[in-house]
Amino acid sequence: MGTKGSWKVLFSLQKKKKPITIDVFIKDLKSLIDYLLIKFNKEKVYLLGHSWGTLIGTKFILEFPELVYKYIGCGQITNPSNMFEAAKDFVIDYSTNEKIIKKVAPINTNFSQNNWHQELMYLMKYVIKYQGSLYNKSSYISLYPYFVFSKDYSLKDCFYRLKGSQQSIDYLWQEVCQTNLESFTSFNVPIVFIEGEYDYHCSSKLAFDYYKTITSKKDWYTIENTAHFPQWSKPKQFNKIVRSLKEGSI
Repeated sequence: MGTKGSWKVLFSLQKKKKPITIDVFIKDLKSLIDYLLIKFNKEKVYLLGHSWGTLIGTKFILEFPELVYKYIGCGQITNPSNMFEAAKDFVIDYSTNEKIIKKVAPINTNFSQNNWHQELMYLMKYVIKYQGSLYNKSSYISLYPYFVFSKDYSLKDCFYRLKGSQQSIDYLWQEVCQTNLESFTSFNVPIVFIEGEYDYHCSSKLAFDYYKTITSKKDWYTIENTAHFPQWSKPKQFNKIVRSLKEGSI
């Protein structure tokens, strides 16, 4: 799915007359699902969200549960501030460089400080470098060929993805940091979490702590020897789990 400001729909968010918010993305998702249900003559979809997409997905099923068979979260966001505290602890524990530790330790993970963008990028740089994002990899370079050689995306689309991701952070990050999902513990849609064993990008431990508080129907899957991208690191295992959840087809 290409979201506002990225992939095949890149435009400047700064030029929008109305502010871009999480609710705008939820409305876009609703429009897309309505279209798919009509096109394929179905009543519901299986909704899978990854990383910040789990924030959109979770809020969507709270508002439109009648449209979803099951919600599948991967790299599930819970409380962003706590999530980045866990990322901070990971970097501090892993690093042997005192300069990095001293720079990471005082970062305010509410990201309300004036230099929030700089500190966020610095923190995530080392989460990635220390393999807490992509398992056994210290960068995302190994993912690039999937996009560059995809039949669905051009080189221009890949450029748009990078540029769009950056401006989405610029304009949405403060709202993301203030969105805490931990208070939502009962859903009218079955919940499934598929988490990487060593995810420190969006802490799988915090995701499991949140999972334990959910009182409605739920399932949990851990994919060993993966981090924030189990769908890339172990696609066969990931897809097998997803297919096992399917009760109908679209």
